[in-house]
Amino acid sequence: MEEKERSSLKVKLFLLGIAIFLVFSVLVSRLWNLQIAKGSEYVAEAKGNTFRYVSIPAPRGDIVDDKGRIFVTSLPQFAITLDWLDLQSAKGMDPKQVVKTLAGYIQHYWGNGKESVDMVAEDIMAKVQMHQFQRYEPVVLMENIPLQLRAVLAEHQQELPGISVEPRPFRYYPMQTVAGHILGYVREVTSSELKGFQDRAVQAGLSSDTYESGDLVGQMGVENSYDLYLRGQDGVQLMEVDNQARPVDRLTRQDPVVGKTVQLTIDADLQKTVSDALDSVIANLQKNEGQAKAGEGSAVLIDVKTGKVLAMVSRPAMNPNDLTGNIPDDVYQRYFGSQPGGTPGVAWDRAFQSVYAPGSTFKMITAMAALQDGKVGPFETIYDGPSSLSHPKSSVGDWNAASFGRVNLFMGLGESINYYFEALGERVMAANPERLAQVAREFGLGRVSGIDIPGESSGTAPSATWKLQLNGPRLEKARDQQLEQAQQKYNDMMAKATTASQRQAAQNWYAQEKAKIMFNFNQNYKYGAEWQWYDTYNTSIGQGDNKYSALQLANYVATIVNGGHHMKPYLVDKVTDPNTGKVVLQNNPSELNQVDISPQNLDYVKQAMRQVVTAGTGVGVFKDIPGFTGGAKTGTAQLGSRGTTGAEEYNGVFVAFTPYDNPQIAFAAVVGYGIHGNSSGGQVAAAAFKEYYQEHGMMK
Repeated sequence: MEEKERSSLKVKLFLLGIAIFLVFSVLVSRLWNLQIAKGSEYVAEAKGNTFRYVSIPAPRGDIVDDKGRIFVTSLPQFAITLDWLDLQSAKGMDPKQVVKTLAGYIQHYWGNGKESVDMVAEDIMAKVQMHQFQRYEPVVLMENIPLQLRAVLAEHQQELPGISVEPRPFRYYPMQTVAGHILGYVREVTSSELKGFQDRAVQAGLSSDTYESGDLVGQMGVENSYDLYLRGQDGVQLMEVDNQARPVDRLTRQDPVVGKTVQLTIDADLQKTVSDALDSVIANLQKNEGQAKAGEGSAVLIDVKTGKVLAMVSRPAMNPNDLTGNIPDDVYQRYFGSQPGGTPGVAWDRAFQSVYAPGSTFKMITAMAALQDGKVGPFETIYDGPSSLSHPKSSVGDWNAASFGRVNLFMGLGESINYYFEALGERVMAANPERLAQVAREFGLGRVSGIDIPGESSGTAPSATWKLQLNGPRLEKARDQQLEQAQQKYNDMMAKATTASQRQAAQNWYAQEKAKIMFNFNQNYKYGAEWQWYDTYNTSIGQGDNKYSALQLANYVATIVNGGHHMKPYLVDKVTDPNTGKVVLQNNPSELNQVDISPQNLDYVKQAMRQVVTAGTGVGVFKDIPGFTGGAKTGTAQLGSRGTTGAEEYNGVFVAFTPYDNPQIAFAAVVGYGIHGNSSGGQVAAAAFKEYYQEHGMMK
């Protein structure tokens, strides 16, 4: 029995050995085939395969108003892309001819639709050239392409290797012109911009590689200043491609992360109300007031306690949707080119980039300086006439030919009496010719506020030192050049002189020329560089070289009525993660400085502003707001000096606050060629305040 079992085991072991031998033989044969017979072929193929990372664009984050209503979002739209490597590897196809064929199909959708096929093809090649170091990534040629064009390209796909129509995130501004300047727009980063964005990333503690050529970035407004939050994180697809740049396999993939949500301080309802009211005022000026030049304007509404900007409007209106995709030449010129009369294009934000003479809205500065320096008392009266001034010929007369007699601060501001404020300015500036500018800057006039979008203008708060520094060196340089030229001419005359009389004539000419040059210089220097009485008078009533933005004027009024706290204005309340709701950035109120004006003097000026709307030049502006309380100041800012065309043209300027007790909001508007502040900017203020009262249940 045991012998039989041993025999059976031997047979099994023998058969197992044969099986193992056969399996091993097959493996050896296959290994020989792979490594020896066809080894060189596979090595060659493997060496040709490479791995490439292809970026997957992340949708930018939303921008919403203070209540979460969408101002900006990203929608899936279709874009035409060109994969240059795929195009080059297409057999029997000339890449340039393919580009020209594509240009023929998209010609009518490219730019203004009037470019030739050859020009469109050149534009496409220029886009490809911009991405020459990233040719393994598709180049976006057109965004937001219409359905008809998608159908055409699909029909002719065989003629267009490397050309694809792909869904991509597309920036969309559903409210169109409402808040367009605040929001900004998005374009592909240019080579000149790239370094600046990379530096911003490094300053934020990120890698400079955060930004690369071809990235979409914000070009102005919130889209620009909060770009690092909005842009999200691009995804990445690891691709294996062969030596012909053709995809072999899609390997690992990291999905894109949508950008953060940026919530503004702007109230969409207030923003639209102010926008509509400003449009209405401008249209009325053009149609009924004979002001053909009217068309520009700006208005700002601000929270007096925090500096939050609740509405900020600039006209002409900007629609960021106009600046997505390919921009036609005429649209580009309208937005960014110089306009008739030398005015900037539509994209220029008149609310904080343009600066204007404030007119009589500046008079509160003159009043506060005089009160604080003890140059006048609030109830002290001054005669409304040129006799109150030491240099009446240099003064600016009143709008009302009839004198109001003796007036105090309250009537002076209420009726906007020039002689009263010129007299105050004379008293203040005689003691300190820097004083009005000092007080103005304390209230934010003539200095940047630091608002959280780029491009703010500082404006000008003029003073004796400012005028001297601005014009003195220029006049001295001109004098020195004229003297040098006269010296050279004299030297030439003396070199050519052959007689004593000729030399004497040259000497006489030179003496007379130098005297003439110095006389003209002294005159120009006296009036052009040295502070004069007319400078004091003009500055005191908001004319002359005073230049401020609507944003500065609104914040200046806010500072008067909030107790002298000059707050930093801001547009973004917070930034949140849309997936978790977590707040990643919270902007808080920030005080820039406390003004050096006593609470009592601030209150006197506040009372005087109330008289403007109860018994002065602003009576009736807020008549349609039941229960309205507050104050204001009207302004009619002359656009030119005496004897010029601009002397008869005026901007309308208006500032206001409400309610009177415990003020909450302040307003400023500048309306180009608006003539009177109460009938132009005042109408915008009335619409804004009425909307605010309705929203907050303040109607009585």
